[in-house]
Amino acid sequence: MTFRRTILKGLGSILPLGLLGGSAVRARETPAKAPGRDYYRELGVKPFINAAGAYSALGGARMRPQVTDAMRYAATRKVKMRELHDAVGKRIAELVGSEAAMVTSGATAAMVLGTAACMTLGDEEKMRQLPDTTGIRNEIIIQKKHRYTYDRALTVAGGRLIEVESEEDVRRALNARTAMMFFLKPTPIGDNIPADQYVTLARELGVPSFCDAATTTPPGSNVVAGVSDGFDLICYSGGKGLRGPYSAGLLLGREHLVRYARQNGAPNDISIGRGMKVSSEEYLGMLVALETSLGISEEADFAYKRERFSHIIDQIADLPGVTARVFVSGSETNELYLDIDWDTGIIKLDRQQFIDALRAETPAVEVRLLLFSGGRIHLSATVMDDGQDVIAGQVIRKVLLEHS
Repeated sequence: MTFRRTILKGLGSILPLGLLGGSAVRARETPAKAPGRDYYRELGVKPFINAAGAYSALGGARMRPQVTDAMRYAATRKVKMRELHDAVGKRIAELVGSEAAMVTSGATAAMVLGTAACMTLGDEEKMRQLPDTTGIRNEIIIQKKHRYTYDRALTVAGGRLIEVESEEDVRRALNARTAMMFFLKPTPIGDNIPADQYVTLARELGVPSFCDAATTTPPGSNVVAGVSDGFDLICYSGGKGLRGPYSAGLLLGREHLVRYARQNGAPNDISIGRGMKVSSEEYLGMLVALETSLGISEEADFAYKRERFSHIIDQIADLPGVTARVFVSGSETNELYLDIDWDTGIIKLDRQQFIDALRAETPAVEVRLLLFSGGRIHLSATVMDDGQDVIAGQVIRKVLLEHS
C-alpha cells in the first residue's frame, strides 16, 4: 500500500444517515456469473470482501461488467496491435478532448514512457541509449512538496529530479539539460506553485509539462477536467477509480509527445518500455471503462455507495455504543466513506484489533488501514458487489458482539 494511491485531504461534508436510502438513480450493476470451478479454493488462496478501496495491494477496483464483456470479446478476436492502439487512442482522445491518447500498462508505466518521450523527442539513437543519458537532456523539475513514492518512475529512463519551491527556483533551474516539468495532483500538503501557474510557466519557458493525476478519479469526468488544465501530458490509473483492467492506465496529451511515448514502448524492440506491454483485452477494456465512467454521474455513483453503506449500518445500528456516519473526503475525488466507531467502555476492542479480527473471519473483510484513515475505521463501497455489503455488515456485527 503506498502514498500515491491513498491521498485524502481530510473530511468534507458529513451526510446524514437519513439520506442513505434515497431514490436517486443508482449506478446499478449485474454481478458477474460465477465460474464452474472455484480456482482460489483449489489454490488455497482466501478471498475477502474489499471494504477498503481500490488499492493495488488488494487487486485494484472491481471491473464493471461492460469492461469484462469487452475483454472477453478481444480475447477471442485477433487484430493487429498497432491498428487497435491507433483506433483506441483516437477514440479516447475524442472522449476526453486531448490531442492524442494511449493505453499504458498502468499509470507508473505512463510516467516512464512520458518521461522517456520528453528526454528523447523521437530520436531513435537516444532511445537506444536510455537509461544512459550521456548527451541527453534528463533533468526533471519537480516541486519539493510533490516528491512522493512513485516519482521513482521519473528516474527509470535516466531522469534526474531537480527540486524547486518557487517560480524563481524554476527559472534558476532551467538549463540545456531540462527535459520536463512535473506536477502531482493532488498532494496532501498543497502546492507552492499551483497547477495553472505551473502550466503557464512551463509554456513560457518552452518546457513540456507532465501531470500525474492517477488518483483523481472517480468521477470519470475528472479526466476531461484534467485534460483541460493544459498539461502537455497527463496520466491516469485505469484499474482504480475508472474501474478498468488492473494493469492498465492512460497517457493523454500533445500529439507529438504521445507519439514519442509510443515509440518508447512495446512493441518497439529498441525501447526502454519494451516490457510494458498492453494486451488487446486491456486496450479494449480501458476504452470501455472510460466510456462507462464518463456516463455515470457523481450523484449516481454516490447513490450506489450510500445504498451499500445503508445495508451495513442496518446490521449494526442496534448495537449499544456503536455509531456510524457517511462522509465525503476532502479530496479531489470526493470519495464517499463510512466511519464506524464504538465506546471502548462497552466494546473491549481497539481499532487495530478490530481490523485484525475482521481479517480472521470467513469471509474476511478488509477496511482502510489506520495509516490512511487518520486512525479511524473507514469503509469504502467502491469495490463491493451487491450482497457483499450485507455480509460485511454481518461480519462486523459478529466481531463487535464478541467483544461486548
